[in-house]
Amino acid sequence: MKIARPLLLTAVCACLTHGALAAESREVMVERVGADIEYFASDALEGRGVETRGIHLAAERILAEYKKHGLKPGMPDGTFKQTFEVNPETAAINDATEAVLKHVDGRETKLKITSEYQPLQRGANGTASGELYFIGYGISSEGDNYDEYAGHDVEGKILVMIRREPQQDVKGGAFQGTNTSTHAYIDRKLQLAVQHKAAGVIFVNDAVTTKRSERDDLSPPHGFGSASAGVPFIHIKQSVLDELLKANPLQVPQVDGEDEAAVKIESLQAACEYIDKTLTPLSQPMTGWSADVTTKFDTKSVAAHNLIGVLEGEGDLADETIVVGAHYDHIGYGGRGSKTPKRNGEIHNGADDNATGTAAVLEIVRRMTSGPKPKRRIVFICFSGEERGLLGSKHYVKSPVFPLEKTVAMLNYDMIGTLRNNVVTVNGVDTAVEFRAIAEAADDKSPLDTKMVAHPFAGSDHLPFFQKQIPVMFCFTGLTDWYHTPDDDFERINVEGVVAVTDYTETLLRSIDALPKAPEFQAVNRRSQRKKLPYMGIVPNLTADGDQPGVPIQSVRQDGPAKASGLQVGDAIIKVNDTDIDSYGDLLKVLGGAQQNDELTILVQRGKEQVELKLKLAAPR
Repeated sequence: MKIARPLLLTAVCACLTHGALAAESREVMVERVGADIEYFASDALEGRGVETRGIHLAAERILAEYKKHGLKPGMPDGTFKQTFEVNPETAAINDATEAVLKHVDGRETKLKITSEYQPLQRGANGTASGELYFIGYGISSEGDNYDEYAGHDVEGKILVMIRREPQQDVKGGAFQGTNTSTHAYIDRKLQLAVQHKAAGVIFVNDAVTTKRSERDDLSPPHGFGSASAGVPFIHIKQSVLDELLKANPLQVPQVDGEDEAAVKIESLQAACEYIDKTLTPLSQPMTGWSADVTTKFDTKSVAAHNLIGVLEGEGDLADETIVVGAHYDHIGYGGRGSKTPKRNGEIHNGADDNATGTAAVLEIVRRMTSGPKPKRRIVFICFSGEERGLLGSKHYVKSPVFPLEKTVAMLNYDMIGTLRNNVVTVNGVDTAVEFRAIAEAADDKSPLDTKMVAHPFAGSDHLPFFQKQIPVMFCFTGLTDWYHTPDDDFERINVEGVVAVTDYTETLLRSIDALPKAPEFQAVNRRSQRKKLPYMGIVPNLTADGDQPGVPIQSVRQDGPAKASGLQVGDAIIKVNDTDIDSYGDLLKVLGGAQQNDELTILVQRGKEQVELKLKLAAPR
């Protein structure tokens, strides 16, 4: 087989594998991983859409490798498949579907489907009747000091909600300005509506979206996915809302000394402008208006499967679990998610997304089962339904095979096939206290350059685990012009790069497994700014024997303060100034309270002796 190599590593890839596979040649590894990617991205697998025969062929290949390398079935019934239901992309709108607006004076308006409103599968089959309640963008964010639900009882109400978020076209504006924050996501908006016991949601495009497109488009029924959020959900035209507001305007919160009647909101445009300008919620009842909304779709769901294989750990930590995952589904013949809608019907092979990640999981299975035995249980999961809204990973955390409270980390692969300039991005390095040091130590051993990102981002199967306060790392080599198009083919994949990323992540995985205690979770988000600590110039050995005191030093940077102070590889930092150092977290706390040029008194254990050194901190890097 000819291996595709459009992008080659600019440095010689050192073989970082452990155990029995370590003696294999690089060519054998690249050939094997390339064969997996080429198969998963072949036309015979029909783009691995959840409704295709091809995804079952992919599952057969994955399970054959699980069995070949001795993984135990993950499910209690002795099988490898965790089954869940997925609604198809398209569903027939039942004749019972309707939306009727009512006024207390007896007026009724039955909205016209497709021209005035669209029912959305992302909501729920069901009926909602209740008073209309304007809820703005439906945002509740303590961190941004902005809550459109605060002080409002919306139980049993039908919420009228604006798409996206305020100040989205303002560079440096609220909610990350021109960058999209999580508050703009449909999942988050519907989740809050359900939490506040709303009866239904009526959605309307924001003013910025319609200005950009120069039209007010309604989403297709499956436009936001098909997973039920548990509440009837429709999308209306701005003109429909404008008619309601013209008849009964929204009231602007009164300011001292201002005439209450001076400003009224009589259109969607005016509402968006007011919120953008003042960042003040406009949430209030839409006096006199109510609605009856029925959404019903005739669907026949299909069975999808998470593929779960288990490598048991050995020793005192064997009841803890590390999940290693990637999604093996893609978008089949196009449709929702395709970046080339005019080419719907063509196979979208998804070589990078995510044949590469699936192949990496299988390669890690081979390496971990070849030895040495891990301390913790390693649970390998190839997820399905990721392209439909992380359905497989969401199902797993809802129905975990192993307790989430004993799941100490999740390592995810998604789109690692286009390594450029030897750079791999590792997201989530601050989701555990220990992860950044682990990532840096792995970087020291790798010819790759790693771009380390504090937060985990939201677009792949690590997210549901992070939301359960499980530390995660997500490896990624970047988007391409052929993402979600029929051109994402095997010939575009840098297979040597995939193997290099797999090498790096094997070191991550083994380092997490070797930690003497579970990594400590840290909550981060896209707006979190990691404080840059003064520079010491060491890489700690976090995987040292748990009985070893302090923080052992794995390496000392040649140009750093540690080298100048006399710190040596093998030293263990046991005290800084008057603070005892029992863990890496203790050391980070000391550095967090220190400044550049501060001189620290460091006590280290060096063999059987204790040595006191002076170290002058350098500028953060």
